[in-house]
Amino acid sequence: TRYGFADHPLLTTGPHDCFPFLDAHLYEKDRSRFDLDGFPSPRLLSSHIPYTSLPNSMTDSQSYRFIYICRDPKDVLVSTWLFMNKLRPKELAPLSLEEAFELFCQGISPYGPFWDHVLGYWRASLETPEKILFLKYELRRVEEGALCCC
Repeated sequence: TRYGFADHPLLTTGPHDCFPFLDAHLYEKDRSRFDLDGFPSPRLLSSHIPYTSLPNSMTDSQSYRFIYICRDPKDVLVSTWLFMNKLRPKELAPLSLEEAFELFCQGISPYGPFWDHVLGYWRASLETPEKILFLKYELRRVEEGALCCC
């Protein structure tokens, strides 16, 4: 309600800059810089943390709400593969898509096995639908050269 459609920050700023990424701040040496109480209400954060790894103070409290956006596994695989190759030291050869696929199938990922991650939020959304909104996101080719977010 703070912004209209014409002046909304998402028109000029990417979502990663509008919503602080909780995971990145968990491992900072000086965590005092990331003070949740300093954020205006409502506090909107992004995270890749599996539901089972969230503290009970969040999952049991009625104060927290979650929106889980599930991506198509193929999109997750390719996105993770590209991202991990960007982070890889230059002296190491890039990880092949075949290697990334095998690791993905084995559940080796920075945030745990893909299906465990998705099913954790899915099951929680079935148990407490008033607390967890489970959404599915995927890109589909509508016509040559055009993508649709479905």
